[in-house]
Amino acid sequence: MFWNRRSVRIAVGLLLLLCGILALLPGLTGYTSLDGTVNARFATLSTPIEGMVGNTPPKVGTPVAKDGFLLSVRNERVDRSTLVQLTAELNTTRDRLQALTNQEAEMRRLQVDLRERLEAYRQATMLVLEQEIAVQRQRIGINEARTTETRGELMRKQRLQTGGLVPESEIERTLAAQLVASGEADLAREELERLERQLEAVRQGVFVGDGRNDVPYSRQRIDELAIALMDIEARRKEQRAHLDKLEKLIAHEEERLLGLEAVEMRMPFDGVVWRNNVVSGSNTVVGTELMRLLDCSDLFVDILVAEVDYDEIFPGRPAEIRLLGRGEALTGAVQSVRGSAADVEEMTLAASPPQSKGRDARIRVRLDPSPLSTDYENFCQIGRTAQVRFETRSLPLERWIRSLWFSIS
Repeated sequence: MFWNRRSVRIAVGLLLLLCGILALLPGLTGYTSLDGTVNARFATLSTPIEGMVGNTPPKVGTPVAKDGFLLSVRNERVDRSTLVQLTAELNTTRDRLQALTNQEAEMRRLQVDLRERLEAYRQATMLVLEQEIAVQRQRIGINEARTTETRGELMRKQRLQTGGLVPESEIERTLAAQLVASGEADLAREELERLERQLEAVRQGVFVGDGRNDVPYSRQRIDELAIALMDIEARRKEQRAHLDKLEKLIAHEEERLLGLEAVEMRMPFDGVVWRNNVVSGSNTVVGTELMRLLDCSDLFVDILVAEVDYDEIFPGRPAEIRLLGRGEALTGAVQSVRGSAADVEEMTLAASPPQSKGRDARIRVRLDPSPLSTDYENFCQIGRTAQVRFETRSLPLERWIRSLWFSIS
C-alpha cells in the first residue's frame, strides 16, 4: 500500500518533526504576548467657571486640531461688589487729590500775594529809613557847624578874658554850649550809623527796630504757608500712591471678572472627542466635566508576560506589534515594566488594560509614530487587541537549568 512505503513514512516523519520545530521555534527565539491592548490617555476638559454652555460642542468621534474651538461658557451672575467698592474708593481718592490740588493752588496764590505785600512793605520801610538817614545827615551837618561856632566863640571870649573884658561866667556858658553841641553831633553820628545798619538789614529781609519783629506778619504767614504746602505735598503723594494702588487693583479685578464672565474652551492638542457630557444651555459649576479628549500622539500597548521573563524585558527594548486581524507589524519599544503585584490603576486611560490571572508582569510598549496616530475616525483604534513579540537573547533551556540549579542547591 501507499502508506506502507518507506519513503512515505520517512516523509511523514520529517513533516511532523518540521511541524514540531515550527511550533517550538517562536518560544525558542522570543516571547510573544497575545493579550495586548492598544491604549492611550484622554484629557478631561472641565469648566473653570460656573455658568451656561453657549453652544453644543463637537460630537463624539469628531477630530479637532490643536487650538480648535470646542465650546464656550458664559456666567451672567458674576459678583461685582468688590469692583464697585474699589471704583467708589477710587473716585473718592480722586476727589481728595483734586481738593488738595485746589487747596495748594489757593495757598500758592495767597503766598504770591503775601510776597507782593512783603516786598511793598520792605520798599516802604527802606524809603522811610533812607529819608531818616538823609535828615540825620543834615542834622549832623548842623551840629558840626554849631560845634565849630561855639568853639570859635569860646576862643574869642578866652582872648577877651585876658584883657578883663569878659567875665568868668560868660566863659563857662560858652564852654557848656560847646560841649552840648559836640555831644549832639556825636549822638547824631551814632543815630546815623544805627539807621544805616537798619537799612542794610531791611535790604536783606530782616526788619529790626523799636516795636518791630525780625520779620513782619506777611513774612510769618509766608513761612506758615510753606510748612502747610509741604504737608499738602506729602498728603498728595500719599493719595497718588493710593490712587495708583486702586487702579492696579481695579485692573486686576476687571481681568478676574472678565475670566469669570465668559471662557472659551479650545483643543489643547490634535485629537478626537472621546466623550461629550453637555449640550447647549447646560448649567455648569466649577470643575464640571464637559468633555473627554483622546490624545493619540502617545499610543502604547499594555500586555502581560510571565513574570519569569521579567529580567529579559526591560525599558527601551525593541518590540514588534501586530494588531489582531492585520498582517503588517508595527514597531515600538518597552516603556515600563512592573511586577504582578504593582498597583497600575490609572484614571485617564481610554481602554482597560488586560487583567492578570496569575504571576504576570505588566509591560507597557510605546508605539512608534504610525497611521494609527492619525486615525481619528476610528478613535486611533484604541482598545484593539494586539500581539507583541520580543526577540530572545538566550535559549529558554539555559534559563530553565539555572532556575532548577537554584531550586536544588
